[in-house]
Amino acid sequence: MADQTLQRVFTRVFTYLTESGVDMTRADCRTLLQLIDDALVDDTQVEQAAAVDEARLLSRAMDRLPAYFPIAEEMLPAPNPPLCRGSIGYPAHG
Repeated sequence: MADQTLQRVFTRVFTYLTESGVDMTRADCRTLLQLIDDALVDDTQVEQAAAVDEARLLSRAMDRLPAYFPIAEEMLPAPNPPLCRGSIGYPAHG
């Protein structure tokens, strides 16, 4: 049962990374496996239960994700062009 849990956590994190624009190479997959292994080791130190809690393992893996896969944030363009003073053709008063 634990291997199915680990497979589901791997698949969910893998899908999250690919949807975030990370091109998953062989090295990236190995890094993801290391991330899950570290999250699993940290989880077993907290509680010595035989069963792996999928939700807690997924939460730990997602919390560790930025340390293993720094995802660049998108730079949003300016919402409007800069304001410039201009003339719309009114005659100058004087």
